[in-house]
Amino acid sequence: MGPIDGIWMLFAALAVVAGFLVLLARAAVRARRRGISGSMMGPFDEMWRPTAAESQVELQIQSERKKPLPSPEDL
Repeated sequence: MGPIDGIWMLFAALAVVAGFLVLLARAAVRARRRGISGSMMGPFDEMWRPTAAESQVELQIQSERKKPLPSPEDL
């Protein structure tokens, strides 16, 4: 294998890595548009930004709470 073949292999490897990063970026944009980024990116938030993950869990809990029904005496 000559030096030119090694350069082509390097370019091919860089192209594969760049393609993978583009794929991840497109998946992140799509997830944000659909509103599923919390479930998709949750494990990464827990690893790299634990406080952000805790905040996201708290926001999800608050959004799932239901408004209390008025008592019959209030009607």
